[in-house]
Amino acid sequence: MTQLIRRNNLVFARVGRLSLHRTWLVEPTAERNWALQLSTYDQKLADLDDGDMRLSVDLGTKWDSICRYFQENPELLDEYEYVMFPDDDLLFDEGGISLLFATARANDLDIAQPSLLPSSFISYPITMHCPAFMLRYTNYIEAMCPVVRSSYLKTLLPSIERWPTGWGQDDIWAMLMPNPIYRAAFIDAAPIIHTRMLYTGELYRTFERLGMDPESDLHEVRNSFDKLPNAKLIYGGITKKNRKSGRMATNLRNGLHLIRMAGGVRQGADAIRVGCGMIARMVTRCRYRPAQLKILPAGQQNINLMGVR
Repeated sequence: MTQLIRRNNLVFARVGRLSLHRTWLVEPTAERNWALQLSTYDQKLADLDDGDMRLSVDLGTKWDSICRYFQENPELLDEYEYVMFPDDDLLFDEGGISLLFATARANDLDIAQPSLLPSSFISYPITMHCPAFMLRYTNYIEAMCPVVRSSYLKTLLPSIERWPTGWGQDDIWAMLMPNPIYRAAFIDAAPIIHTRMLYTGELYRTFERLGMDPESDLHEVRNSFDKLPNAKLIYGGITKKNRKSGRMATNLRNGLHLIRMAGGVRQGADAIRVGCGMIARMVTRCRYRPAQLKILPAGQQNINLMGVR
């Protein structure tokens, strides 16, 4: 454990035997604007001391362990401005984590995530790095590496506790604040590489061991909110030259970039499909702005939203 220096942001990382968190620490300690809290599900790593704070050992999954940690340490949500929850298979550029926090703060975001470089294993092409931008505003944030304002995390924790696998949460996180317009973004200024093949790793074995059903959580989340969007959308951005970009211009540039990059990514056909969709939405969703999601009364939670992609 390193000597704790007071910093404004916290990185809470669930780590295992193959964790890449040591690569994050190449950023000089004196220059970091974040402290590192490590949490492990592997009792064989109980002597791990790479973090700035005492290691947390919790045999659960990523999100239920996070709930327990902040239930036991609620004061941290007042001590830190933002908290990031990265998976342990991510590669950041040196200084990238500090830049993520700084960009979120400078643009008054409640929640954000780094975009993914083309060499990554990518679930959704819309999250792919778009180099023309510093950030792109979105109605969707992945559970892989969210950066959350601590005050907003207090709002999210009850839903995380209710659906602890994390599945489906990324569909709602960007729209639970009172006015979600310009509050959630993909940060292109500090992209990352996701190194692990999708739907592999210890997490999925832990779901089975604990009898947790991620598909059930996904279905329930998507049936619990009124007017949940049926698409992951971009509705504006800020260019790398720090200029505002409107909905149409952002979708055009982003869509064309995805089409150009399709030949160099694992999901080339998906990149073309999503890129063409973004260009089409310049017309079909030209007035889109995210609205706060409202949870449905229990008796009305029967709308099939499983087509959300």
